[in-house]
Amino acid sequence: MDAKQIVGILDEKGEVSLDTWKAVSVKKNKDGTVDVLYKNLHVGTDEDPVFLWIYANIVEEDWDVRVLERITFKREDLAWLLRYVVKKGEGL
Repeated sequence: MDAKQIVGILDEKGEVSLDTWKAVSVKKNKDGTVDVLYKNLHVGTDEDPVFLWIYANIVEEDWDVRVLERITFKREDLAWLLRYVVKKGEGL
């Protein structure tokens, strides 16, 4: 299943409306999951965009994509989160 098919299935299932969200990146993982990053077309600006990240399971035999997790965030949220991610071997 290629990236366009994955995005199309999520749109058809009503998981993500392509009228509202534009897929900007699709990353297939070795474990049969996929990460899809969308940018909102109506909320936010080019300087301060709103993103949607979807983590989903690809079910090839059913020709399906099942959402496992979804998070909506702004760039400033990501910067805040990265400041508090603990590096391996370091404590809080």
